[in-house]
Amino acid sequence: MLVIPVGLSWELERTDLSFFYGFVAPTGTYETGSDANLGLGFWTRQFQGFGYLYPAEGKSTAIMLGLTYELNSKIKDADLTPGNRFSLEWGISQYFSDQFEVGVQGGHNWQISDDTGGDLYWDPSFHDRKSTVAFSANYWPWKEHLSLTLKYAFDFGVRQRFKNSTWMLNFVFVPNVLTGG
Repeated sequence: MLVIPVGLSWELERTDLSFFYGFVAPTGTYETGSDANLGLGFWTRQFQGFGYLYPAEGKSTAIMLGLTYELNSKIKDADLTPGNRFSLEWGISQYFSDQFEVGVQGGHNWQISDDTGGDLYWDPSFHDRKSTVAFSANYWPWKEHLSLTLKYAFDFGVRQRFKNSTWMLNFVFVPNVLTGG
């Protein structure tokens, strides 16, 4: 479970900037050595910064760059602390009408410090990594209320991580309950 208790954002004429502090809580069952774990068994603190640049009038084109630094704690009931990680995320999107947008997104995640602890049985200098590229199309059949997004993503350059290839279909309904709209 990701909790973000602090977030700051600034909206400028052609740029948006955001900074966040959050943490990932060790929810889900976890038992050291089990093959049936649903959680990771450790806390992660995250520091994030994101920037969006809108080079076209009306913000129809967006270029995004995001950075995340993750600090990991010791794993529950084990003398093992996973190495810290750094992520770089990027994306470009273009609205072709008020209701239709396409985009390309990606990200890279690198372990930047060694795993440590007495229960370590592998070479701690061998750091994991993963890169992802995704293509998306978004359509608003009911403008500002119902969004449909189709996305395909695949991983590459994977080391000591799961390699994925995924299709996603998202439905987002915005009822405007608080504004009465």
